[in-house]
Amino acid sequence: MSSLPEESAPVDDRPKRLWAPWWVALILGCALGVTMTFLFAYKAFVIPGAIAMAAIIMLITVATIARRQKHAQALAPRLSPTYVLWMVLLVSLVGPVQVMLLPSNPQEIAIKALVMSAGLSLCIYGADRSLFGSFARPKGGLTASDA
Repeated sequence: MSSLPEESAPVDDRPKRLWAPWWVALILGCALGVTMTFLFAYKAFVIPGAIAMAAIIMLITVATIARRQKHAQALAPRLSPTYVLWMVLLVSLVGPVQVMLLPSNPQEIAIKALVMSAGLSLCIYGADRSLFGSFARPKGGLTASDA
């Protein structure tokens, strides 16, 4: 029996953030924005665009499943009004906006691709953060040691 006290390792009690970093949302948003714009602008881009969309959907699905397996609390996240708002914006950018605003010349295609990429990046990051953001906040609020 040892007379030395047990060493205690410092424990990080800060909760982990479960949402994806901003650069992942930027990459996915740019890939989706450019792919969706070209998909609706050029008939010859249908097959490569469909393959790119399928790859993006598979990547997001696998990443979500892996995140939920790693963090049990993410299996049933609480839906917030901000999450619903972000998802409505995301669905409207992917659906009606794509169909109503069809570009006709290369300048319009470039502008639409940039605007769609920025909008989709922002919506992806906002939706992911609002869905998993409740796990990163302490339950009791700020304490005296946090201030």
